[in-house]
Amino acid sequence: MRGRTRGGRTARIAQLREARRRRRRRGAGAQDRGAQGRSWTLLVAAALPGLAAVVALLFTWREVRISEQGQLTSRFNDAITNLGSPSLDVRFGGIYALERIMQDSPRDQPRIVLVLSAYVRRHASVPATGFVKQPDTAVVRRPATDVAAVVNVLGHRSPRRDGDVQVDWNHADLRGLVLSTWPYEEIAKIPEGGAFPRARAPFAFANLEGADLRRSEMAGADLRSAFLGEANLSGSQLLHCDLGEADLTLADLSRANILEANLVGADLSSAILRETFLGTTTGTPRNFSPSDLSRAVLWDADLTGANVGGSNLTGAILVDADLTGASLAKTRLREGKFSAADTSLQARIFSGVMKESANLTDADLSGADLTGADLRGANLTGGTRGLPPTAAPDRAPPATPAPRP
Repeated sequence: MRGRTRGGRTARIAQLREARRRRRRRGAGAQDRGAQGRSWTLLVAAALPGLAAVVALLFTWREVRISEQGQLTSRFNDAITNLGSPSLDVRFGGIYALERIMQDSPRDQPRIVLVLSAYVRRHASVPATGFVKQPDTAVVRRPATDVAAVVNVLGHRSPRRDGDVQVDWNHADLRGLVLSTWPYEEIAKIPEGGAFPRARAPFAFANLEGADLRRSEMAGADLRSAFLGEANLSGSQLLHCDLGEADLTLADLSRANILEANLVGADLSSAILRETFLGTTTGTPRNFSPSDLSRAVLWDADLTGANVGGSNLTGAILVDADLTGASLAKTRLREGKFSAADTSLQARIFSGVMKESANLTDADLSGADLTGADLRGANLTGGTRGLPPTAAPDRAPPATPAPRP
């Protein structure tokens, strides 16, 4: 009895100890959970003011954005209203208000470019009857001051914000237009051997179809891939302009002075280039380079009496072109295409069908590089090779165009 009693007591003590250990573990777990609960509660309580501040900030930001958009919309509507005013001063206010909106809100720039392009077309449109006749001796006509202001605004914009929009001045009357963003102090250094300014007036891909640009002055204009089909640029001054891949089909460039221009790959099919100056001559500033017309399409172009001396016409297509009396002295004509016998050229001519080889009657070819040129069937009557230039006297180099504000 005593042994069983001690044994039972021992077992009972062991059970009680185990029960106490379980209670301690449960108590400790409860305490831990309680402590954790209290910690989260304290953390949430501490974070609530910050969360409230963030939420308030978000709501404030949203309200500010809504307010800003409302103000921009109001400013835009006011500017558009001002553009329709009969008062020139009020229209000026509308034009420069739109310029400021472009600076403050890049997302609105595409529609502003469209609005200002339409303004030019409306306030300076070529009559339905066509170009107005104007003698060369007449005083140079300039665009109206408000139209010139629009040109200046678009010339100083950032084209990266245009999206898919392009400047559209088709059939606009822009006679005597001055298009440049070069500072006057930099322009003054050019004739003295100074470098050309790097700034470019951004008009790549612009639509100038049928525009009247007679006697215009463009310096450093970026007109890459611009559409100038049937545009009138006669008597114009183009200095250091980029017309690479531009469409100049049927354009009138007669008597124009085109100095150091990039016309690589340009389409000049059926263009009029009578007495046009594209090269260099004695007296041209040393820092001026001839124009680059490599790979240009000059199919059916009229180059009668043109001065292309020293220019780069490597790989250019001159089938059906009339170069009677043209100066091609020291011109690079490597791989030039003059012959209609090469029917593969037809694929690069979109506005007609090749018929004849180029006419080089009385052309000055002294010192020209004709390596690999295809002259089959070309008319070389009276053309000179390796002789001093006699067929087409050099024209005096034109004065550097002076862009105006």
